Amino acid sequence: MNDILKAKLNQIADDELLGQALQTVFNEANKEPEVTDNNMVLGEKYRAYLEAKKIIDKAFIKINSYKVGTKTDKKDNRGV
Repeated sequence: MNDILKAKLNQIADDELLGQALQTVFNEANKEPEVTDNNMVLGEKYRAYLEAKKIIDKAFIKINSYKVGTKTDKKDNRGV
């Protein structure tokens, strides 16, 4: 992965609200299967749904790994 893509992933990881928005969009696109008369088909769809959910979760764990440490403006003032 090139540095430009890593920098963009870092921006997503650092912007918690953006990350939540993206994860919500992906989770909404991966809808639970509707109940059907055929249990075998329903089982296949539900397993696919769960696998997609795992993939989405792993992707966001990977994105969050690009987060740079927390930045603090506080400094110890040992002279006070």
